Amino acid sequence: MNLNGHIGSRLVVMASYTWSHAIDNVDPDIPSQNPNDPNFTGKLENASAIFDQRQRLVLSGVRVGKWGLHIGGIATIASGLPYNIVTGTTNSGDTGATTDRPVINGVLIGRNAGRGTPTYELSPLVERPFRVNEHLRIEPRIEVFNLLNHPNFVGFSGTYGNGPAPGAGFGQPLVGITNQLPARSVQFAIKVTI
Repeated sequence: MNLNGHIGSRLVVMASYTWSHAIDNVDPDIPSQNPNDPNFTGKLENASAIFDQRQRLVLSGVRVGKWGLHIGGIATIASGLPYNIVTGTTNSGDTGATTDRPVINGVLIGRNAGRGTPTYELSPLVERPFRVNEHLRIEPRIEVFNLLNHPNFVGFSGTYGNGPAPGAGFGQPLVGITNQLPARSVQFAIKVTI
């Protein structure tokens, strides 16, 4: 769902909301995603896909202020992504795969049953167009991405173990640059139009 429009003559806003649910029975090329039992990959493996982000709200806008200064930005709020909960050992006897899911209170945990933390990001911008002459226009711009430097993790430890309680580190964010969205960054740009 998208809503956009003008508020007065100087403010343009847009709101976009998405609710979705992606389901599959295997996520290719993702660690810990082999089926619990390779002989039964059908309905037992149907679950939320690893990229199943249920809700996402994006608000954006730009206001033209005094002296032609443009102030705006984008705010994003989104639900966490799923992750697979595994024992970390080979209970089924298949070689090389440690993706067996634990049995807790007599019930086999479903695929991708873990859910990560929500994503929050605020990214403001300021720009000021200048017309040098009738042919030349210069627009300096500064943008800050993830202004609040909120840690937005996408990778979580799903190693539960075989015991009645989870092992150390279960459900904690994974380290490494590929398991976290970018931290705060600042970008300067100048656009020249001739």
